[in-house]
Amino acid sequence: MIARIRTLHPYYRPNMTRTPTRRQYLTASAVTGIAAFAGCIDNSDGADEPDENETDDERVENIDYTSPNGELAFVRPEDGAEVSNPVAVEMEVENFELRPPGEDTVPESGTGHLHVLVDEGCVEPGYVIPLEDGYYHLSDGGREIEIELEPGQHDLCAQAGDDIHNAYDMTDEITITVTGGEGGGNATESGSESGDGNETDSENGTGNESEGGNSSDD
Repeated sequence: MIARIRTLHPYYRPNMTRTPTRRQYLTASAVTGIAAFAGCIDNSDGADEPDENETDDERVENIDYTSPNGELAFVRPEDGAEVSNPVAVEMEVENFELRPPGEDTVPESGTGHLHVLVDEGCVEPGYVIPLEDGYYHLSDGGREIEIELEPGQHDLCAQAGDDIHNAYDMTDEITITVTGGEGGGNATESGSESGDGNETDSENGTGNESEGGNSSDD
């Protein structure tokens, strides 16, 4: 049974001196009770038919963010290394499927992408890894990234997240020092991608100086 409640015209002005009768009180109470009962029936019917959003939430809840089977570690730079810009970061994973996040991708356990967090600390499992400065998302599903950092000491956290950036307790942490110059030792530590070019230039420069010295001796 559906109760119909009569609405008053917006310009209707009731007689404020008239006192409601007992019958009016009883009628109003009955209408309120019927409406509440009808609402309970509607809610119970809706609870038996979960919508798509509830299904998606249930799948996310089934993911174990605190005890994943996968493992994650930095390959380079090493903990305590001195490096120069750009800082080449490489990670490796085991028992974890890397894939780019998509708009229609449903998160699944043991899948996702990697992140590098700089001076922010690792994110608590199950919480979203922000899209902010200091949080680098490898949204291509890769394992390598180059980062420009200010000279000085920095704490890096490698962390895996699912397709909607919820964090796994799958991390590795290191501390590095970024130097301001292009010293040979620092360039070597930073890896072959950016270091070899600088070293080659410095060697050529040394060679030119020695040639210049020979010409002056002549």
